[in-house]
Amino acid sequence: MTYKKALVAVNIYEDTEHVIASAKAIAHKLKLKLDVMTVIDNAAEFVPAAMDFQKSLQENAKQKLKEIKPQFDGINAEFHIAQGNPNYEITHYAEAHDCDLIIIGSHARHGLNLLLGSTANSVLHKAKCDVLTVRIRENNPNQVMNYGKILLATDLEDDSAQVASLAKEIAHTFDSSVSTICVQGDPTVVTGIYGIVPEVQSQLTEDMQQKLNDWSNKYQFKGHRYLQAGSAADEITETANSHGYGLIVIGSHQRGAFGRFFLGSTANAVLHHAKQDVLVTKLKA
Repeated sequence: MTYKKALVAVNIYEDTEHVIASAKAIAHKLKLKLDVMTVIDNAAEFVPAAMDFQKSLQENAKQKLKEIKPQFDGINAEFHIAQGNPNYEITHYAEAHDCDLIIIGSHARHGLNLLLGSTANSVLHKAKCDVLTVRIRENNPNQVMNYGKILLATDLEDDSAQVASLAKEIAHTFDSSVSTICVQGDPTVVTGIYGIVPEVQSQLTEDMQQKLNDWSNKYQFKGHRYLQAGSAADEITETANSHGYGLIVIGSHQRGAFGRFFLGSTANAVLHHAKQDVLVTKLKA
């Protein structure tokens, strides 16, 4: 799998430097063509007979993009303005224009903000292509995240090969090391429900560790192999945050269907709580 064209979604109403800097670095590394897009509100939905106000929004967006354009010198980039709901406009544009990657900024969200969701979260669920969320770092908004260390989350099922291939390609491009992580359910819960004795649980854990080691060796991943127990999202983000990983690569099924990633909950939770960039690849149903 090789990305050829990425849609970079920028929010002109906030600091765009974080997304632009990362998109430029990634475009250079992967030799991508970029479509840079911003979405403005449809003022008519909020203010009746607001044609003048809508025109001012359009002019403001054009001016902002004009200011942004010089930052993409040397990159094959086109610039677009859409009007309406950002979640729909971004995902619809990506699909209609054959973009195989969406690059979008992501804030850390907690509590009510997490429940209300975010543009990045909605795009993650609705997009049919892969999504790279660039963590907005308020202290250093234009600092490009170092992808020297990649953490690949896997459940070792058949379609994990797709995630492994993507991580391997990204690692080759950025000269990165790849560590793998697999999260088992909480053994105390399993033991309590099914009455599994500690010796059996210990053997199951040993077998799973061997399976993770064999799987990692198969794809020539030389980093650490983490086998954790508990909440998948919590363990993935805690490991990434504690050991200085710059990028998390994880798979998610399209349409958020029931299954191993229930309503995209694992990828979604990782997106919200990780301190680093997160690349989500859409697994085939």
